Formats: sequence, structure tokens, C-alpha cells
Amino acid sequence: MRKWCGIGIAIAVVASSVAWAEPLSSGKPAGVRAAQMTGKEWMVFGGIAALGIGIAIATSGGRSSPAVSSQPVSIVTAT
Repeated sequence: MRKWCGIGIAIAVVASSVAWAEPLSSGKPAGVRAAQMTGKEWMVFGGIAALGIGIAIATSGGRSSPAVSSQPVSIVTAT
């Protein structure tokens, strides 16, 4: 399971950078200021919200079976 999650995360990281990349045009700045002017803040907030929802679902502990209760153990020694 851990291996599949790692593969999925690696694919998501590579695919997201490739899918949203735009080629640089000549004569325009390509620095931080130009990146700030694109107006894609919703992607950042959407990613943070998706991460929060994923963590909430993963930690909710929604099991359908009852929790295992501890039973007393008695130790018998033979002489």
C-alpha cells in the first residue's frame, strides 16, 4: 500500500508541473512578480483544502467493527 501511495504521489507531482506549465514568451519577465500576477491562488487554496479533507478522512477512524477490548490474562505456573 505504501508503495502504491508513493508512486501515486510521484506521478501527481510530475503531472501537475507538466500540465500547468506555460512556455515563456520573448520580451516578458519570467520572475516572481510575473508569477504572482497570474491569479491562480485558487489552486493553492484548493490544494490546501484537499489536503485537509484527506487528513480528516484518514484520521476519522470510521471503522465498522467494534474496537478490540482488552481481556484479563491469568498466568498459571506449574510446580
